[in-house]
Amino acid sequence: MASPTDWSRLIGVTIVNHLREEELATFRKFKVFAALEASGNVVMNQSGRGMDWNVRYRNTPVSGNSGDTPRTFARQNLWKLANLPWRGFVTTDSIYRREMLENRGQQALVNVASNMASRLQESLEQHLATQIYSNGDAAGYENAFHGMDTFMGNDGTIDTSLAASSVATKRTAVIADVYGYPSATYAGLKTQLGYYGGGRTSGVDIWPKSAVDPEFDFYSPVIVNYNSTGFGATTANWKVNCIEATREGIFQCKRNDTRESAIDMVILDRNLYIQYLNRLNSTERAIVTKSTGLRSYGFTDVFEQDGVEVTTEYAVPAGKGYGISVGNMELRCLENQLMVAEGPFFSEELQSYRYSCSVLGNLRFRSPRNFFQLAPLATAT
Repeated sequence: MASPTDWSRLIGVTIVNHLREEELATFRKFKVFAALEASGNVVMNQSGRGMDWNVRYRNTPVSGNSGDTPRTFARQNLWKLANLPWRGFVTTDSIYRREMLENRGQQALVNVASNMASRLQESLEQHLATQIYSNGDAAGYENAFHGMDTFMGNDGTIDTSLAASSVATKRTAVIADVYGYPSATYAGLKTQLGYYGGGRTSGVDIWPKSAVDPEFDFYSPVIVNYNSTGFGATTANWKVNCIEATREGIFQCKRNDTRESAIDMVILDRNLYIQYLNRLNSTERAIVTKSTGLRSYGFTDVFEQDGVEVTTEYAVPAGKGYGISVGNMELRCLENQLMVAEGPFFSEELQSYRYSCSVLGNLRFRSPRNFFQLAPLATAT
């Protein structure tokens, strides 16, 4: 390009070497979508005015019987109804007929029209990657998918000092407490502990360390305060607590211990991921035993902790991490494909060709209890 020191004759008789290529600087890899697709959890051709499903939140009561004790019979309602609406996104572009005619032949450095539909699809795909973590109930996000932050809201932390007398008492977040107190609504159901009844069945520790009735926490995610001094360090922050906090999330979610509910991966904000690697030594980073999972999809920025893959993705909100159970989430779509490209449509009035790419659907999570979040609920020391 011209500079202030160029001689005018050089500018007039010599042109810039315009490379006939387009540098693609917007593409990123989407790990959760790859896992969903590989697991068969992207479901097409849905219908109806939104979706709903029954959630079994408690068991039938059990009582002692000596063999001749009279029995009593009563109808039991074991289900709550969850429901979500359809949400969608669209991206559009257009090109005037004259611009299309001009943008061809040897003068076309980038063929704008021929790749219009694919660029729209790539832009939409990149946006969809952020929806895994979105809060579909937040103000201004009326068209966003109901991602994990929809049910990861908290109301302070669970008071550790009351372990013997109370299984889950919330208080303003303090650094000593390891767990956040769940407080959100997902698919019309509350995530608060004990909202639908139940309580501690054994143990004298706080939730989720003590056993509780199913209805007490059937819809409650585990939220780990990674800045907590409760992990044993007097100076507490992510770099100090990353291994312990991640382990806490993985194993506390094992209170739902079935193969389908297991945590498959932990995805971290990039800065958290780098700090995690800095704490690990090279021997620990080399331990990768899974022949399936993210590595089988071509992702190499993965290591394992406690049998679970840990990685990063650009769409993860700053300062947070998520434990994901792929078997308990779905992407459901109204169309027969995830993204539908339309066009070109010619407008006689505007003399332009118009293109669009859209998606209609929503994410569905089978109970927030199968997921966890790593978050800084109190100020680090």
